[in-house]
Amino acid sequence: MIEDYRKARRAAQKQVQRDISAGRYPYPVALSDILQDSGYQGEVPIGVMEIDMALIAGTRTHGRQNSFSRGFMPLLEDDSEFAAKWSALIDSQREEGLHEPIVVYEYLQRFYVQEGNKRVSVMRYLDMPSITASVTRVLPMPSDSKESRIYQEFLRFYRVAPIYGFVFSNEGSYERLAVFAGHDLDNPWPDDDVKTLRSAFSSFAESFQHRGGERLGMTAGDAFLIYLKIYGYELAVCGSPTEIADRLGRIWGELRVSTSHEPIAYLESPSEPPARTSLISDLKGLAKKAMSPKPLRIAYIYEFSPSTSGWAAAHDKGRVELERFYGGSVETTVYTDCKSDAAFDRAIDSAVADMSDLVVTNVPTQMSQALRAAVRYPQLKVLNCSVSLSHSAVRTFSTKTYEVKYLLGALAASLSDNHRVGYVADSPVYGTVAGINAFAIGAQTVDPHATVYLKWYSAKDYDWRRELAETDVRIVCARDVPNPRNPEESWGLYLVEHDGTEVHLGEPVWEWGRYYERIVQSIRDNSWRREADVLRDKALNYWWGLSSGVMDVHIDPVVPLRQRNLVEVFKQSLLNGQMHPFAGELKSQAGIVQPVGSARLASNQIARMAWLNENVVGRLPEERELSDRALDEVSVAGVIPLDPAVAAQREAKR
Repeated sequence: MIEDYRKARRAAQKQVQRDISAGRYPYPVALSDILQDSGYQGEVPIGVMEIDMALIAGTRTHGRQNSFSRGFMPLLEDDSEFAAKWSALIDSQREEGLHEPIVVYEYLQRFYVQEGNKRVSVMRYLDMPSITASVTRVLPMPSDSKESRIYQEFLRFYRVAPIYGFVFSNEGSYERLAVFAGHDLDNPWPDDDVKTLRSAFSSFAESFQHRGGERLGMTAGDAFLIYLKIYGYELAVCGSPTEIADRLGRIWGELRVSTSHEPIAYLESPSEPPARTSLISDLKGLAKKAMSPKPLRIAYIYEFSPSTSGWAAAHDKGRVELERFYGGSVETTVYTDCKSDAAFDRAIDSAVADMSDLVVTNVPTQMSQALRAAVRYPQLKVLNCSVSLSHSAVRTFSTKTYEVKYLLGALAASLSDNHRVGYVADSPVYGTVAGINAFAIGAQTVDPHATVYLKWYSAKDYDWRRELAETDVRIVCARDVPNPRNPEESWGLYLVEHDGTEVHLGEPVWEWGRYYERIVQSIRDNSWRREADVLRDKALNYWWGLSSGVMDVHIDPVVPLRQRNLVEVFKQSLLNGQMHPFAGELKSQAGIVQPVGSARLASNQIARMAWLNENVVGRLPEERELSDRALDEVSVAGVIPLDPAVAAQREAKR
């Protein structure tokens, strides 16, 4: 119908005007222009198939390029022969469909039309998702660019699962997709698995487009990987288009956060309750509490048991203190040994059945499980003990442990008689390197000649005790909490006497009970909700330190008085802002990080620190050196790179 043509033409004219105003080329781009600049290796016939309309980017040559807007809407006059043919095509499509395939050339997963521009225009006008096409692939010139490497990975993927449309922004994404699907990029996938994935992604991509996903600054493929991570592959690819669209809607906040330039809001001190306005409002608040006898219910889900994990034991001590502080107005339930997805999900279902208001998870490796629970049960408030993980549905909480490590570093240097101290770190994850460097800077502040010998618990097959002894290191900063499985093992800061006796000197102290008290207070005075309103589309990370009273340092009485006083002076300087380990001049092993007079590093720079201070002897471990447990931790929140296939396998395993 000519009226359809007129509507399409008006849409084309508006789009051209918008593009010109925005400084964009207003017509379909020509592949010949692209290849003129970059060249290509050759052409490979692929065959006839259904292709996604959204992946049609332009025309093969200039031809009648100016007959269409950038979106393939028609521009020629409505009394032209072109308009008559276009109108006849749309009538034919409505009556019997368009059966003859168009001819396109694929270049870097985008299609350029050689024959069938008007058919593409009609199908775009009708908002059809796909069209039949005869495809020839144009192979790009060899390059070491990121774009080329990603495309080479796509070619591997296409050989085993011939699906167009998965466009990714990062290397390793096709590996992740294959691992999620239970396959690899070397062996052909069963036809049924390919069809299932193609159908699920088609529904997902259509919903993503309708929701305005292009405004997020990410591809549908990037979003699909997040979708798979949250829901798990088996559930994610099953269901009707309506069910897939509903699941996508539930995680839209996650997508917004993942594409933000500053996705994480570090809340570095507890929120204060709103000022009381009057005696009447206070009385109303008391009356409301009196009429609401239901206690706040909190479920603590631990990966391990407090009897086997010192970290879980520390959190559980805080849980008990929380209950004692609030009396019967707060009730807690503990679920232990919930490492597996099945055990975790059983705990969540039980917590929901028990009408829990808040779920607390205490290690970063529980984040994917916590996120899945938060999406499944949006009425739940969910916390994960970690730093710098960017998820909108789960809030994270942690402590500025680096402040206490700074104090312990100063103490260690003051007690060392040979300028040497040791530091044994756990895994190279967010926050860990800041602790190493703060310790080293604290030592350097007291003794400019202090050297910190760095070792790793998470590295396989080496004896760090022997290595420290061989370098005559006798002051060592080791595990932050005692090991219930080996109570005799030294932890915290300790001295190794010449006869091998180990003397405990001090350690970090976590006041998790006080931390949880402040969290509960924020829920009850509505600070929790106000933070979400003010910091919309941000991942909220509670990151509190000494000034919040949620952690401290303990110095053993065996330490001489002057050294204890030194630590107290440093502590007070931290509290009043006169001193900060990451302010002023900072020098790494590689050179200047920031010059004299600089302000403190930003929170994100501290949390995700991946450089070592100049007086540290050692390095960050490599992937091949890490234990199985450490690989799990690094794949969630690591500061060192992992092979994409290894990272994908760890991610899928969770």
